[in-house]
Amino acid sequence: MSKINFFKQHLTVIGVTLLAMTITACDNRAKSQLPSANSPTVANLSDTSNPTSPQNSASSQSLEQQAVQAIHDYYDAIARQDYQQAYLAWDGDGFASKQSFEEFKQGFANTVSINEEVGKPGRLEGAAGSLYIEIPVTITSVTTNGTPQRFNGSYKLRRVNDVPGSTPKQRRWHIYSANISLEQ
Repeated sequence: MSKINFFKQHLTVIGVTLLAMTITACDNRAKSQLPSANSPTVANLSDTSNPTSPQNSASSQSLEQQAVQAIHDYYDAIARQDYQQAYLAWDGDGFASKQSFEEFKQGFANTVSINEEVGKPGRLEGAAGSLYIEIPVTITSVTTNGTPQRFNGSYKLRRVNDVPGSTPKQRRWHIYSANISLEQ
């Protein structure tokens, strides 16, 4: 056997061994990362800027509770006849209500009492730097002539993610849209 053939044979064996070691190392590295890939880290537990990142249930439950509280606060303001606060509960300083403040206020002119029942909030969803959540509601009111009214539907709420430069006001839940109808 010539020296060249001897070296070619040994280089082939060394190359195959290195290739096998590399494949094994990559496979082991991938296997060692699998458990941690599904375990949230401290950094992404508090990160709400990406709603698809793993979140612990306490974090998303807190956001859901805050959204539900925004609905309660909205109806508490209406019950107190603080229509300015209720109007500002809508996104864009009331713009999302699609009414002027006077039109909004006039919509409650014949309301003597109002009460809301909030259903189970939907899933948190994210888009364009914001979080959205849909919350079902049943509203019971009584008009000035004593007529009870019952409404059903849902509100979609929006808040800006916790990103640098966002203000506390932007990070509060606001009513983005409503799909409410009078029960017949």
